[in-house]
Amino acid sequence: MRFGIRLLATLPAVMLLVPLDSASAQHRRGLTDITPPLRHGFWLNAGVAAGSENVRFSREAGGWGDENVQPAFWLDLGGTVNQHLRLGGELNAWVWDHRDRDTGYRLTDYLAGALLTGQFYPMSKSGFYLKGGLGLSRSGTDVEGGVGVGETGFAYLVGAGYELRLGHSVFLTPAINLMNHRSNPDPGDPDGLGTMHERVVTFGVGVTIQPGR
Repeated sequence: MRFGIRLLATLPAVMLLVPLDSASAQHRRGLTDITPPLRHGFWLNAGVAAGSENVRFSREAGGWGDENVQPAFWLDLGGTVNQHLRLGGELNAWVWDHRDRDTGYRLTDYLAGALLTGQFYPMSKSGFYLKGGLGLSRSGTDVEGGVGVGETGFAYLVGAGYELRLGHSVFLTPAINLMNHRSNPDPGDPDGLGTMHERVVTFGVGVTIQPGR
């Protein structure tokens, strides 16, 4: 009899503990694991920026010309070697759409690049990275009506950024980059300007996604 009374007395406490343990287990199963490793597998990054562009020619006095700030865009994708290194490819472009005051035609000036890039992370658990790249670039002007001129050359890119983790596989990525384009003059260099150098410094923000593991 006494045993039965003791059993009945402990039942309420047992009944309270069971729901608590069940709720705790359900809560744990619902957690999102965002612990290291931070970087893994395939990744993709897209961003927009303000790009400051200017030009100089090797035979022209005066150095770099006036800065022209216009929109810029980029798209990167690649793979993760380890916690310190990501390799990939990048497409980026600086674009100025405007109407020529003298002719009245709408013009689109641009500098675009296609580069192989590497991102180095000095600290494995930090989102800070240094970036470098080499590739092909084209500087040109498209004129309303389908006519356009331009020069194809080589480019290098240097930059830095920081990956701010928003979720299991999504990062907000503020970044600063410098892309420098170099193209040789047409045969004979009729204008006598020499080699063209064009650079764009971009300050922007992107979103990095790394699906899967």
